[in-house]
Amino acid sequence: MTTDSPRTSAQPVSLAWPLFILVGSILIWAGYQDYAVNSQRSLYHAQFEAALPAINQAQGVQTRYVNLMKDLIATSAKDPAAANIVKAAEAAHLIHITNSTNSAPAAPAPPAPAQ
Repeated sequence: MTTDSPRTSAQPVSLAWPLFILVGSILIWAGYQDYAVNSQRSLYHAQFEAALPAINQAQGVQTRYVNLMKDLIATSAKDPAAANIVKAAEAAHLIHITNSTNSAPAAPAPPAPAQ
């Protein structure tokens, strides 16, 4: 009597293979993540280096603008035309004038002579 069913052999199967596959997959995934982060970092660095001249130019423009406004405010104390420009700019909220708290306090008055 013959049966058409396949024979099952009792060969031992190592249970370490799923662990090897898991560890190998994690190592491959970690390597890919490291590569992706490094390539993104180098791309961002290249973009920053390319934008550095524009950043420096913008900072220079800001410094010149602040110096120009300081000069205009100082001139407005003496010139009525400059004072009108400052008032109009402040009314339009283009500039905001604050009293400087960075200046050194005035020197105290000398003591009165003793009699």
